[in-house]
Amino acid sequence: MADIGFLDEDEPAETEDELEELGSLISFANLEHVVKHIIRKFKSLEAYNESNDATIKSLKGELEVRATITGLDEVVTELNQRIEQQQEQLYLTKENVTSSEEAIDRLKGTQTQLEKKLDTVIKEKAVQDRLIRETQDALLDKVSLAELNMFEAKFAGYTTKLEHQQILNALSDYATLDVAERIAENMKVLSTRFDDYTRTAKLEQQLQEVRDWVGDELQNYAKVAQTTMRIEELAVHIKEQSLVFDQVYASNNDQLRGLSDRITSMYSELANDLQQRAMYDDLQQTKNSLQNYALRKETDAFQQDCVPKLKFCVASIEAFDRRLGQQDDAIQRVDEVLLDKAGKYDIVIINSRIEQCLQKEAAMKEFHGMYDKLQKFNKRFDEYIEQESARLDEFRPPDYGPMFEDLNQKVALKADKADLVEMYQLKANRIDADELAKLQDTIHRQLEYLSVTTFGLSKLCLAEVKQGESKTLRMQQRTQVLMQSEALWHWILHNEPPPNLDTLRPPPARGARRSGMRRWLWFAAGVLHQTGLVYGGSLPGRTSC
Repeated sequence: MADIGFLDEDEPAETEDELEELGSLISFANLEHVVKHIIRKFKSLEAYNESNDATIKSLKGELEVRATITGLDEVVTELNQRIEQQQEQLYLTKENVTSSEEAIDRLKGTQTQLEKKLDTVIKEKAVQDRLIRETQDALLDKVSLAELNMFEAKFAGYTTKLEHQQILNALSDYATLDVAERIAENMKVLSTRFDDYTRTAKLEQQLQEVRDWVGDELQNYAKVAQTTMRIEELAVHIKEQSLVFDQVYASNNDQLRGLSDRITSMYSELANDLQQRAMYDDLQQTKNSLQNYALRKETDAFQQDCVPKLKFCVASIEAFDRRLGQQDDAIQRVDEVLLDKAGKYDIVIINSRIEQCLQKEAAMKEFHGMYDKLQKFNKRFDEYIEQESARLDEFRPPDYGPMFEDLNQKVALKADKADLVEMYQLKANRIDADELAKLQDTIHRQLEYLSVTTFGLSKLCLAEVKQGESKTLRMQQRTQVLMQSEALWHWILHNEPPPNLDTLRPPPARGARRSGMRRWLWFAAGVLHQTGLVYGGSLPGRTSC
């Protein structure tokens, strides 16, 4: 096709036939109205695109504000994990309490063993005392008359055996100092246990404090520091109890050591006394002379003194054994009752606390309700997207393709005959045509860049999040879309192409229709530029036409 405006200056003057042919061409006023109409249509399309961008941004903002299903699932999993951690900590606390009770039971067993050992030591001491008395009696039998008189004169101011025995009988009703101390320590231990079990008001107060503490902590999830602090306090208390039992064990060992020292000292004193006594040869005659008399008198006195005392001792021992048995049975029954009650009460308290902390059915109902609401919201959002696509189809502009083709054909036919001087004066030169071509190419590249950015934004807004999709990939996509939008903005306002422009490739041409449309647009833009009808000044600097 011949160029419509490129005529040489040396051509001859137009003939009358050519002037008649030029009269059949479209007037510049009509062409101006057509181009203005096209510009108005493009302006309406631009405003429509801007409104669509605003609605897309608002939808994107609403979608970012609303919570996603994956976020709610993460919250649910986090809550379940924290509940499991609390249950594990409660189980560990129970195990620590049971281990502490077992340690206390073991300490009780060791205490009973120590008491048994102490009883055996006391019995051995009694046997040793009896042996010592027998040796003393034997030594008294071996004393001479002069020494006996001296001893009688020496021990005249002392009490007799009968009085001493009466005192011993009176003292047998009392307990010794070490036994009384042991009983006092046992009573202290029992009093502390009775304080722990019998003071129900204090237990209620402590349980209320624990309940309030647990309630306060579970409002914003459990606090591990205070729980560990509480467990450390229990551990310190258990260590203190173990130290107390160790002290009791050490005191018992000290008492046993003292008894052994006393026995050794008594044996040393007996050895010294034996060294100071007379020999067997010297005392044999005195023994033979006094043997019959002493045996007879002592037998009579011993019989008179010992029979009622032995009866009284046997009766006292039997009564004391019965009392000890009754006390042991009573203490065992009290321990069983208190342990039974404490266990049941602890179980009831733990059950009530667990029910107050989390009700599984109510939580599941709330989660199901939230899932239903989210599903309804997704359905409504899908319906809204479908309705928006249908509504956008309704506002789609009519197809001006046939009209443009018809105009292109008419202009092409008339452009071949436009060889008049007036047309040459009004036509665009090659520089303006090249600038228009560059401008059209820039606008086309900007539209391609805008379509790629819009496609990425639509994919981020409308595509649903997959189950195993990475959040990092989605953040990278969002960053890429924002960078492309900012680059397009700078390109339109400041004519600064983006750095990744070379990666984009325009689609292939669509035949003669695309080339004809481009030629027609070049021609119309050149005419408007020459007549000064293009808005905004120079054409190369504008991208909105």
